[in-house]
Amino acid sequence: MSDPIDREAPSGNPTEQMLSYWINLVDTLLTTRVNESLAEHGLTRAQWQLMNTLTARPQTTEELSQSLAPAAATTEEGPRTVEEHLDELVESGWLVAEGGMYTLTSTGRTSGERVAAVVEELRAEITEGLDDGQYQRVVQALKTMARNLGWEHA
Repeated sequence: MSDPIDREAPSGNPTEQMLSYWINLVDTLLTTRVNESLAEHGLTRAQWQLMNTLTARPQTTEELSQSLAPAAATTEEGPRTVEEHLDELVESGWLVAEGGMYTLTSTGRTSGERVAAVVEELRAEITEGLDDGQYQRVVQALKTMARNLGWEHA
């Protein structure tokens, strides 16, 4: 049975699969690679996202909850709360909680910088072979498709 959204039926050749096939494959491979890379540094994707948010300024749990992408909060074991992720980062010495505000510690900043370098290398590996224009066109096309499907964020 073919996917009704894709423009052409597959030929049976795996390199000629439809759009939904490639989107799902890239999403799965990307998620797996990012999660494995972050796990090597003792972080979940949500924790990495929270640390990145805190590089700008100290924030409350509520502010951090709003900045966390829904997919990042889910683990293999199921959804976890922002508070659980923050507690682990505090326990690891990467964050400190004072007066309802979370702040990166110097250890957290240093560790975050090391992980950021690893993530940047991973991004370069993932986008190897694409020039900036090609990358921007892919991202723009996916944004357009998301809006066409009802996504309202600009």
